[in-house]
Amino acid sequence: MNRRIHLFLAVMISISLLATTWARGAKETPKEPVKIWFNTLFHGGDAKAMEMIVQEFNKKNQDVQIDLTQGSWTQYAAQLNNAVMAGEAPQIGIILNFLMPSMHPALTPLNDSPVGDLLKEFGIKREDYVEYVWDIATIGGKQYGIPLDNTLLGIYYNKDAFRKAGLNPDKPPMTMDEFVASCEALKKAGFIPFHPAAFGQSRWYRRAWYIFYWQKGGELIEGNRAAFNNQKGLEALEALVAIRERGWNTPGTNGAAQFETGNLGMMMNGTWHYLSLANVKFDWGMMGIPKWFDKQYTWGSNHFLVIPKQTKKQEPLIKPAIKAIKFITENSHLWGIYGGHVPLRKSAMQSQELQQSETWKKALKTFTDMAFSGVYKSKPLHPKIGEINAAIEPHIERAYNGTISPKEALALAERDVNAVLSK
Repeated sequence: MNRRIHLFLAVMISISLLATTWARGAKETPKEPVKIWFNTLFHGGDAKAMEMIVQEFNKKNQDVQIDLTQGSWTQYAAQLNNAVMAGEAPQIGIILNFLMPSMHPALTPLNDSPVGDLLKEFGIKREDYVEYVWDIATIGGKQYGIPLDNTLLGIYYNKDAFRKAGLNPDKPPMTMDEFVASCEALKKAGFIPFHPAAFGQSRWYRRAWYIFYWQKGGELIEGNRAAFNNQKGLEALEALVAIRERGWNTPGTNGAAQFETGNLGMMMNGTWHYLSLANVKFDWGMMGIPKWFDKQYTWGSNHFLVIPKQTKKQEPLIKPAIKAIKFITENSHLWGIYGGHVPLRKSAMQSQELQQSETWKKALKTFTDMAFSGVYKSKPLHPKIGEINAAIEPHIERAYNGTISPKEALALAERDVNAVLSK
C-alpha cells in the first residue's frame, strides 16, 4: 500500500512539474505581432520619408508591425475603391482632399467604426490639427480621415545660373515683369529659363494653367457647368503657351531632369521634390510662387490618413491601424524634415527639430508661409473632380505643344467637362 501511495505521489509531482514547465514555456514564447498593410501613393523623396517613419513605428511597437507598399499614384484611388469592393483593402490608405467627397463611402468612419469610436478611445482630437483641413474629412457628422500634410507648388531656382545671368540670387522674381526679365536674362546666358510642369506629364500643365487662371480671379466650376471658357481662362492659357513661344522651354521635356543637370533656371515643382535635390552640384533656392497676375495663388492639396472599409474578418486590425495613424501624425515633423511637406498636426509644425532643420531653412518655411497666408488654393471639392481634371488636361497640353490654339483647347475642355457634369 505504501509503495502504491509513493508511486501515486511521484506521478502527481511529475505531472505538476510538466504543467509548470509548459506554462513557463507558453509565457516565454513571444507572441506574433499583428501585421497591418499600409498602401500609399507616394513615389518620390516623400516615399523614402514615409519608409523612415514606418521603420520607426515598427522599432517601437513590437505588438503591431506595418507592411508598407508605395508608388501607385495615377490609379491609386480607383484601385483602393476596387480593393474595398473585393474585400482585400489595406488597413491604412491615403486620400487626397479633393477626392474625399467621392471616396468616403469606401472608408471607415473613425468616430463610428465597427469596433467603436476610435477618436475617443485613442485620444485623437480635432484641435490638435489644422481645423479647417480636419473638417474636409468630416462628412455627415462622421470623420473619415486624419490630416497628414499640405502639399503645394512653388518654384525652385538655380542660384548659380542666376549669378551667371547677372541676376540677384537672393532676390528672385515675384512679379510678371520681373519674371519675364529673369527668363530673358537666363536665356541670353545659355540656360533653359523655366519649366512650368515639373516632370512634363499632362496633369502638370493643367496645374500650371489652374494657377494662372486662379491668379486671374477665375473659378473652374459654377453650379453644374464649366466656368473657364472666358477671357480670364484664355489669357491664362495664352500665358502658359507663351513659355513655349518665347523659347523658354520646349514640349516633351522633363523639368526635373533639366533642373538636376544644372541647365534649367527655374522649375515649378512641389514640396515633395526637396529630397530629390540633395545631391545636385549647384546652389539652389525656393522662391515660392510669384504674383504673376491679380492674386497670388498656387495649386496644392492635402493628404489624409484613412482606414478603408474592412471585412468582418479584418475588423480586429482596425484598432492597430488607428494606433499606427496616430503615431505617424505625432511624428510628422519627420515627414516635414525628410519628405518636404507641411505637417498639419500642430505639435509637429511647432517642433524645434523641424524648424531647425535644413529642409525648413531651404524650402519648407517658404512653403509653410504660402500654405497659411492665403496663397494655397486647392481644386474644388467636387465629387467628379477626377473626371473633370481628366477632361481638361489633354486639351491644355495640346495648346502648350502648339497642336491646337488656346481658344480651341478651352472650347474642347468646356465641352468635355460639361459632358462629365451632365451625367
